[in-house]
Amino acid sequence: MRVTILGSGTSIPVPDRFPAGYLVQEDETNMLIDIGPGTLRRLAQAGVKPDEITAVLLTHFHTDHTGDLPALLFTLRDPLFAGRPPLRLIAHHGLAEWLDHLTAAWPWLAADGYALSVEEIGPGSFPVEQLTVKAVRVAHTPQSLAYRIESPDGGIFTFSGDVEPCSGLIEAARNADLFICDCSFPDGQGVPGHMTPGLAGEHAEKAGARRLCLTHFYPQCDGHDLEAQARATFSGKVLLAEDLMKVEIRGY
Repeated sequence: MRVTILGSGTSIPVPDRFPAGYLVQEDETNMLIDIGPGTLRRLAQAGVKPDEITAVLLTHFHTDHTGDLPALLFTLRDPLFAGRPPLRLIAHHGLAEWLDHLTAAWPWLAADGYALSVEEIGPGSFPVEQLTVKAVRVAHTPQSLAYRIESPDGGIFTFSGDVEPCSGLIEAARNADLFICDCSFPDGQGVPGHMTPGLAGEHAEKAGARRLCLTHFYPQCDGHDLEAQARATFSGKVLLAEDLMKVEIRGY
């Protein structure tokens, strides 16, 4: 299993970081977790075509995590992609109503030439082709879910989405080979609903994760040693996300 970070930034534009987007690949499976503005451009840079996307999982409905979904749905209407396999769109309950509002504003988002499977979920497990995905309730918005993904060889990847300290995050990251955690602000500047490196490290340590990758950096993070802040509370390997960075995940 391989994860490509398509966007390690936030809603605030900066030259080198797009908003949230993550590509999970296993054999022919190409699954997106979040699809913030600019994700499709980064996807093209990663060498993956829009019609090769198997499923899109949303952690929650904030714009910096969903802004390129309308662009994807509009793109797939092009005759170039006619007959592609159904696209699975997966998120917390409320997804269908939210999508209905988008389509009411932009009628040309309605699926045409392909099938769109809209799947509302709560906490629990489900398959995406050969991957096993577990959705775990976390604290941010009423619809927020973290995702724990296991490959056939036992490799485990966890993505937090925006989150504040909660037991669900530890559950989702338990024994993960790679735990990517949204870490918006440096220690000492945290705000409700978001993590800092020290808090991310604490949760990764309690979960027994092997590697912690910090991401979703607001400009306030510039000039701070985020890796050192995470190392103060986490004994495993710490990575700092960059756009188009690839990380391999293998079972043990």
